[in-house]
Amino acid sequence: RRETGRYEITSVPYVVRNRNMAICYGEPVLKSYERICFDKCCCSIPGKPQADLICPGHPLLDAVIDLIREKNADTMRRGAILIDDSDYGDEARLLFYIEDAIQDGVVDKAGARRTISKAIHFVELKENGVASTTGYAPYLDYRGATEAETAAIRDWMQTQSWLSHNVEEAAKAYAVEHLIPIHFTEVKQRKEAMLNKTAKAVKDRLIAEIQYWDYKAVDLAQKEAAGKPNARLNSKLAARRAEELQERMQERLAEIEKERHISPIPPVITGGALIIPRGLLAKLLKQNEPELFNCGDRKAIELAAMKAVMDIEARLGYNPRDVSASKCGYDVESYVPEALRDADGNVLRFIEVKGRAKGAATVTVSRNEMLCGKTKPEQFILAIVEVDGNRTRTVYLKNLSFDTPGIATSSTNYDIMNLISSSEVVYQE
Repeated sequence: RRETGRYEITSVPYVVRNRNMAICYGEPVLKSYERICFDKCCCSIPGKPQADLICPGHPLLDAVIDLIREKNADTMRRGAILIDDSDYGDEARLLFYIEDAIQDGVVDKAGARRTISKAIHFVELKENGVASTTGYAPYLDYRGATEAETAAIRDWMQTQSWLSHNVEEAAKAYAVEHLIPIHFTEVKQRKEAMLNKTAKAVKDRLIAEIQYWDYKAVDLAQKEAAGKPNARLNSKLAARRAEELQERMQERLAEIEKERHISPIPPVITGGALIIPRGLLAKLLKQNEPELFNCGDRKAIELAAMKAVMDIEARLGYNPRDVSASKCGYDVESYVPEALRDADGNVLRFIEVKGRAKGAATVTVSRNEMLCGKTKPEQFILAIVEVDGNRTRTVYLKNLSFDTPGIATSSTNYDIMNLISSSEVVYQE
């Protein structure tokens, strides 16, 4: 530890430095770092050394992640048993971590085509073979099973033949058909736009220089013929410079064309987990959990709450989209028209919808939702909808006082009235 929020790394182990991240990032992992930090505000302090911001994309962080993944690849492949406490159903599912990469036509020093983008996809597979994507980090909302739970689940697993029948192939097939094309299209469009801009800049600059030296060569040749040679520059040298620039332009454009040869690499399953819903777990443990309302009522309340929020957003002039299936930390992604944008110019509102039966005193917020609220406080809204038959009451809360979830926290229960009193109410009806 050094200054507040800043640290010094006196010696980076050789095994980390040897990851050779320079191939990917153009800079190696250093032997030591005088200062590092994890928050932008701590990068610069008057009179103190500049600190490296350790974040995704920094060679040191990515080298450590790469090393940890390599050492624990077998553990990831063996998988885990996770409990979904928010699911009161009894249908288990398999969660697969699928990594795909996009490469271009440039060959690196190792003789392999260069990887320009990687992505991790999460695919869930049910017993009936139906696969679906689960968003960015669904595991954040699950918890590990206890020893007693694991024992009961392992006994149940012995009766489930579907768990070992081509499940990986089914998950890969879903990724190849539905997820990788989206990643490939995004990368290709972004890369094509950048390469078109680069190619135009190369042509504009070098063609202008080539034309200059061509004109200079002709001009010098005429002066030499008239007996007025230039002692410092002759026509042959000027012509040679024009030719070199022409060759340089062709080589650069050829490199750009190689970068256009973009193709996906076959996906690889890097890990997996068996997801046991709370309802199934209660059956396996022969427990009868008291419920405020049954699963059918719960679903009806959730649907009523979603409809209420979608209607409110449309009525307020926003353009809402249901993204609840993606499990990205919120249920509604609402586009903000230019006329309604705030001083920060935020284009999207991220709304997490919580449907509650009339009289409910608490609301459960998952780890993923808490992290989303803390990282995007100006855009994140918690919509609490009280459902009473055909009537609903809705309150929008912003700048929520969520606790920072611990590593073992999958969700937290909050008292609704305390949550409202400690947050900013931006809308209610």
